[in-house]
Amino acid sequence: MGFSGSFIVARADRPVTELVALRSSPCIAVWWARDNGWQILQALPGGDPDSSIVGETAAPVLVCHVVDSDFVTVQAASPGGLSWQSVLSPVMARGYGFPEEWIGDPDEVAGQAVAWAREAGLDPTPTEVRAALVAECDPLAESLVFQLAQALGFRFDDGADLP
Repeated sequence: MGFSGSFIVARADRPVTELVALRSSPCIAVWWARDNGWQILQALPGGDPDSSIVGETAAPVLVCHVVDSDFVTVQAASPGGLSWQSVLSPVMARGYGFPEEWIGDPDEVAGQAVAWAREAGLDPTPTEVRAALVAECDPLAESLVFQLAQALGFRFDDGADLP
């Protein structure tokens, strides 16, 4: 049995664990890293942060849910209204019976993701974003979260385990 949980990427002037949107969810924070004002939080058991997180941070947010280290659902939103969703490790997700309309066309989703990243003030690499969207887990889907984050322009440090 692999990892099932969430990675939440948000920009905030305080630790994301202190945001109301996360405190009101069943998430248990286990790991955290930063990239200037951006933060990535790994949480168990994978509960969603409250949808108010975009309003609370006034910044784009990316939420990735890992399912048993096999595939990842990805949802992104921004205060400007740009949003997108997809799946990482799409062949594996299809094997789970995940709906095709949620997976999306990789070219279309990559374009949406690149626009979202640019609105977030990042410098995405479009070809690498698309490559992350079509890549399969090898061996763990959570590594695809970091591949996508880097392609979108995030540069998180080594991170730290949380008590």
